[in-house]
Amino acid sequence: MDVFILALFAHTDKLRPSTLYQLLIGKRTSSVLSYGCFYDRLGLFQALPDLAEEEFKQRIDTLLQKGDLLADQAGLIHTAAPTADNLSHYKRLIEKASFYRYGRTWQDSWRALRLLTQAASYQGVTNHYVPVENTPMYTEPVRAVLRQVPNLKDDLFQELWHTFEQMPAETADFLAGTLTGPQTLGKTFFQLVPDEYQQKPWVQLYTAVAIQQFLALIEEKQTSILYQSMLPFLQRNANQSMLETKRLFQMGLSVKDIMAQRHLKEGTVNDHLIEWALLDKDFPYARFDRQIYQLLPAASWHYRYQVLQQQLAADFLPIRLFQIAQKRGILC
Repeated sequence: MDVFILALFAHTDKLRPSTLYQLLIGKRTSSVLSYGCFYDRLGLFQALPDLAEEEFKQRIDTLLQKGDLLADQAGLIHTAAPTADNLSHYKRLIEKASFYRYGRTWQDSWRALRLLTQAASYQGVTNHYVPVENTPMYTEPVRAVLRQVPNLKDDLFQELWHTFEQMPAETADFLAGTLTGPQTLGKTFFQLVPDEYQQKPWVQLYTAVAIQQFLALIEEKQTSILYQSMLPFLQRNANQSMLETKRLFQMGLSVKDIMAQRHLKEGTVNDHLIEWALLDKDFPYARFDRQIYQLLPAASWHYRYQVLQQQLAADFLPIRLFQIAQKRGILC
């Protein structure tokens, strides 16, 4: 855990450990999500939902006492020196995480994919085999795909091959090693995780990041069999209440209209719109006063909100939305 915590912090960015903890366990508020975006940690949202706060605090205190971490007068923390070489590969792994987008169903998605590839590989061979999954949550979607795609075996093989080719060889081999077929028995992830990632929480993180990279690639081709078969699981990642707010906003309703129709507080609707912006680079920023964007100071998230509000004479929601656009280099 000490190595993981050290890899979370940077020598240049000073981070607030309490907010970082809330991010890791998945506290879904606009302030926590925005913080993750502004400090490049959003991919770790809900990465460790079972992490005990007391344990996290104790490890931070120990690292502070050892001098591996430093704290300023405001309680913001950074590493004592630039990242050592022995931590660089852990940091690179953290940077690839996409728990915010896939955190709810990355495991279920891969379990369904393992069953789908197994079923496809046995087409034309035999109907008698022990399936890797037997619960309806996985078997029913797979049966639907088998009925809809006559030549599933060949088509799925080509899609898998193309997707794996786009990934680092180590990651592709890692995922492919879990797949089962007529002459191949897939291994468990624990058997395949490289030795340097065998400790907690790296086993789960390494596995999750590999699957999340795979899911991101199949999302790019939404006409594919892989995407269509994973869609029921991918859709479950989204906040359904946020999606309803998104639908109404796209219909032209204002924040106040949505509040009235859905009987929600303004803060809840604001949270939904911010969450949408964090997920979608095509968020309709044009619905808000773009002059606010032009007046934002560089790296505006380093400024206190009260200072920005006075300078811009604007409300919280447009300020936060345009800060997200600024951070991501989206021109408004």
